[in-house]
Amino acid sequence: MNCIIFLTRNYTLNPVIIWFLRGVLRIFLIFHIAVPLLVFELPLIKKKFEFNRLALLIGSLFPDIIDKSMLFLNLGSGRGFSHTILFIILSFIFLHIATKRKSYLSLPFLIGMVAHLVLDLPEVPLFFPFIAYDFVMIEDPLWYWFYKLFNDPLVYLTEIGGILILLSILIGNKLFHIKEIWDYLNRNVGYVKFQDE
Repeated sequence: MNCIIFLTRNYTLNPVIIWFLRGVLRIFLIFHIAVPLLVFELPLIKKKFEFNRLALLIGSLFPDIIDKSMLFLNLGSGRGFSHTILFIILSFIFLHIATKRKSYLSLPFLIGMVAHLVLDLPEVPLFFPFIAYDFVMIEDPLWYWFYKLFNDPLVYLTEIGGILILLSILIGNKLFHIKEIWDYLNRNVGYVKFQDE
């Protein structure tokens, strides 16, 4: 049984859903990085949580690192197994055990992966392999991405928004050199701290 969420009774996509899928759900690299960082820059959250931002960034890109690699090898759709809840859980458990239960790496990595899936909703096979999904194959993904990036206002505006978010984080934290950015990403590398006030 295939789970097809976006089809109407006559098996055509609703025009509003097409508009939404064409832009918002084809979020590219920069926005996937910017949003998790922005959330942890909010003053209320920043005061209570300290952890490694590099692990957060790697986690926020990890589903695409796996699935987009499979796409370029013609072995997947670009949003396949690594865009599932099962993959997130298995990756977290594996990393947590591999790092000898060092939550300062595994927890931000998990948060990054969850943020990635939330940004890709609803066009991800969250419950695969427990529910069957139709995976759309893209013949020429590179051409498709360039076309979308330069021709779809929702896509390029999302990426511009991501750039603005990253610039505001850099300026707000006075990160003007590569070393300062690297130190910012690796700050709190040895622990995750949850402060109660």
